[in-house]
Amino acid sequence: TGLRILDNLDEVSKLSKLDMGRWPDPALRHIAKEVDMEKWFGTTSLRRVCELLKEVAIENNAVGLAAQQCGIDARIVYLELDAATNKRQQQIRRNDNNNNSITMINPIIVNRSSELEMKVWNEYCLVLPTTFRATVLRDAWIDVEYYDFFQRVPQRIRFTGEMARAAQHELDHDRGVLTLDHIGYEEMESDTMRSIEKKLNYHEQRQLLAYARQIVTN
Repeated sequence: TGLRILDNLDEVSKLSKLDMGRWPDPALRHIAKEVDMEKWFGTTSLRRVCELLKEVAIENNAVGLAAQQCGIDARIVYLELDAATNKRQQQIRRNDNNNNSITMINPIIVNRSSELEMKVWNEYCLVLPTTFRATVLRDAWIDVEYYDFFQRVPQRIRFTGEMARAAQHELDHDRGVLTLDHIGYEEMESDTMRSIEKKLNYHEQRQLLAYARQIVTN
């Protein structure tokens, strides 16, 4: 039985904890929708959902987690910050007492490094089999625009190095993209994985998203 996709933050906020989906749960391929900030900004429900997301990330030793991975139909991403990124963000997040992490609501990539600067990473993912690894290309740096719980206006953050990789990984989840969508069927670890992916019929569509390197402009 897969995750039930929840789109009402009031309903999610009443849960005692969140469960993380596991491949091949179709919920992991769901493209999350934007949070209506006019409706949810400043509400106890949105704050509690952000807290629940952080709790399940810590419980699973995850440096990042998208709400989508827990069956929540909302574009919310939690990330632990390294020291350099945290220092750059301290003034922007002056109202946030938890300065070693960030919870981004409706994050979008608004700028990224050139294709020639892309970095090679060997990635795994908590929702995929523990034996699975994939060689993926990620942008060397990205600028992300997002909302947080404390300020009504969009904030902006630059991620570099490992933080850029982690952020891109979680923003992939936001769009229903898994690490395995960065590789072809022939590179998957087993015939069983290939068979399941072909049967689910998500891979080709999500692979296009994975390779798109989209920039959102307002």
